[in-house]
Amino acid sequence: MTLGLWLSFIVASILIIAMPGPVVTLLITTSISRGKSAAFRMIPGTFLGDLTSMLLSFAGVGALLVTSPTLFISLKMLGACYLLYLGIQMWVESGGFHGAQGKQAVKGRSVLKAFWVTVSNPKSFLFFVAFMPQFINKKEFFLPQLLILGGTYLSLGLLNDMTYTILADKAGLFLNRYSPQKIIYRIGALNMIVTGILVFARIAK
Repeated sequence: MTLGLWLSFIVASILIIAMPGPVVTLLITTSISRGKSAAFRMIPGTFLGDLTSMLLSFAGVGALLVTSPTLFISLKMLGACYLLYLGIQMWVESGGFHGAQGKQAVKGRSVLKAFWVTVSNPKSFLFFVAFMPQFINKKEFFLPQLLILGGTYLSLGLLNDMTYTILADKAGLFLNRYSPQKIIYRIGALNMIVTGILVFARIAK
């Protein structure tokens, strides 16, 4: 693999990864409402979700999703439903919110939440099946190229998640100066609910 091809892959990956989606919504919402520490605890879940999507794609599941519109749409609907569930759950929690309790509640389930939101987003599957092969040289050994490209994508994904988390935390610190914590929670809940509804709207088109 040439340096130029690898740099082209980095640029293309950044453009795709940086596009806000359900995972970014979850991290931003968590960072604003519960602080960057709570959001950072979710990042291992997003990493494991991307890694799982990559491995499943290489095992043939990604190709199956691409060739089966019904399965693809079902996965997107599952992700949208889960995002709606998290948003509604957050709204209900905000009704009896007490600062310390709200932050403690996320600890045990944060990685799992982020993992399921990531895996149920077909964007990663599409990337690994339809996009990554364009940067693989058939005349060279397959595995080293796969490791380089896969490692690059996962590293960029981590950097992207951390960047959104830090920026959202700055916004959360500003909002917390002027709004009660309950209001911040409900804004975050609405953010996830609206994102879930938008996913459904795209499916219906």
